[in-house]
Amino acid sequence: MKLNVDASWVAATGNGHAGVIARNDDGLFVAARKLKIKAPSAAAAEALAILYGCELASSMGMERIIVESDSKENFSCLLDASITGSWEAFPTLVKIMRLVASLGFQDRLAADRLASKSNTEMSDST
Repeated sequence: MKLNVDASWVAATGNGHAGVIARNDDGLFVAARKLKIKAPSAAAAEALAILYGCELASSMGMERIIVESDSKENFSCLLDASITGSWEAFPTLVKIMRLVASLGFQDRLAADRLASKSNTEMSDST
């Protein structure tokens, strides 16, 4: 299953939208989701879109997913915990990695690395 995720965000208000489109291996539409969001930064908004995509995949029982996003910063952090990104996106990135690990999605090691680096001074994630 392939998930395309994206977010829009307005700096002045912090309001935006996150969108997810799921397609099967043949590229055919399976599901879509659009949510209103409130985020402190564009990176945090993009991280929410990734999280909502993973949650959609989980709710549909998908076990193998490919997530596409234009947020290189967030994906770099998800794939390599030594890369620092937006502290505002950090709590959501931790949630993504915990969800990925709990569902047995691929790259469990990245989930463990990121979760082990959680810093309570930077976020409310524990």
